[in-house]
Amino acid sequence: MATVLAGGLGFAVYAVTLQAGSHTDGRIVMAVGNPHYRQLAESYRSDLERNGVRLDLRELEGFKTLKALVDKDSDVNAGFVKGGLVGSMQGRLATDRAKGRHTEYAKLQSLGRLFYEPIWVFTRHDTPLQSLRDLHDKRIMVGNKDSGARRITSQLLRANGVAKDEALLINEELSADAAELRQGKTDAAILILPADADKIQALLHVTDIRLMDFSAEAEAYDNRFPALTKLVMRTGSVEFQPLIPSADITLLATSVALVVRPTIDASLASLLTQAVLDNPKSGFDKNGDPVLFYKAGEFPSASDPEFEVPPQARQVYKTNEVPFVLRLMAPFNKRMGLPYNFTAYASAHAAKLVLLIPALAVLVPFGRFLPIAYAWNVRRRLLYWYRQLKAVEKSLDSGGAKYDLATHKAEIERIDSRVRRMRVPLYFSSQLYDLRGHIDLVRHRLERPQQEVRLAAE
Repeated sequence: MATVLAGGLGFAVYAVTLQAGSHTDGRIVMAVGNPHYRQLAESYRSDLERNGVRLDLRELEGFKTLKALVDKDSDVNAGFVKGGLVGSMQGRLATDRAKGRHTEYAKLQSLGRLFYEPIWVFTRHDTPLQSLRDLHDKRIMVGNKDSGARRITSQLLRANGVAKDEALLINEELSADAAELRQGKTDAAILILPADADKIQALLHVTDIRLMDFSAEAEAYDNRFPALTKLVMRTGSVEFQPLIPSADITLLATSVALVVRPTIDASLASLLTQAVLDNPKSGFDKNGDPVLFYKAGEFPSASDPEFEVPPQARQVYKTNEVPFVLRLMAPFNKRMGLPYNFTAYASAHAAKLVLLIPALAVLVPFGRFLPIAYAWNVRRRLLYWYRQLKAVEKSLDSGGAKYDLATHKAEIERIDSRVRRMRVPLYFSSQLYDLRGHIDLVRHRLERPQQEVRLAAE
């Protein structure tokens, strides 16, 4: 009966949609500038497609991404942007031309910050740096001309009195073996990449180069540049043997933002935000090792110092769910083969559904079933996570090649994070706490093999 009723209401709204015209074609064209951005974007695909949204990816980075997002003739409506890129185009360090571009780019909106990208300053072993001011009259590799890293780097150098005519900026990126530094072709190289990037991991193991420590001025950078954060790479956090790093090193870091056009359809922004929340960047690298600086629950974050976060995205962060009508209609319409503009219109004009007063004559007799349906829906949400937990436990029981400790740990943390954000009526609190207790039981099972290994070693 519920399906028939939903179908009837759906076709009624569809008739209104045909009169009102198309809202959107349900397509997100996302700019991805490197493999890390692409991998994260691909993780959103299944969630979006389940709701009738098509995801296309474009190889664009830095200024090319920003230009595409503000170009009326471009079909790009979302993209990953390095934190600090747009912020660097304002203030007394920015040129008049940059300030003009900031006015245009600052109109873009953010669906959240996704992960850290530290600023890595490598030098030759015989060129220790106490400050970026020491790069005066030096040769510095800063990445390609249109990259976000180059723009952010240039601003930091100018802030330290190193103008572009007082140092040689080389528009290339340091190779993974640091050959350019070791062979004396450059004095320093500045990269802005995530800690689990293959190139960064390789460079951290090169023995005859140095990584700059920002500890003396890190707090000042953190205060002056809102898009920058202080991070500390602890002694031995890369390797214990050999010891890398041999002492604590303080770094500065930006955080990547998922930026969209301000004109993007509200339903697309909501669904994309939900996909972002459901698919955070993993805390483990491709080898199963923990990623440096990763803290569970820190990202994605709706706190953005450069771009406005639209109301529909903030609502998804607050409730961890898209609006009810969109949540109901999007997957149903996808299964029915209806065009996405139907979903977008229904979501945008949900309030107008009250005009369907005659439907109330049918709905009122069924009002007594609403509490039952509501209770069923709450139990369904709890059972969904029980099924996810059961799948992990079943995989543990299977053992053998399927046993992957790092993957299972990541999955348990994902389940725990989502369950902790669930909101249920007080009546169902006991069931929610039972679920959390069962999550802890499975987590203890995962820790048992490590304890057994330690006992065997003793």
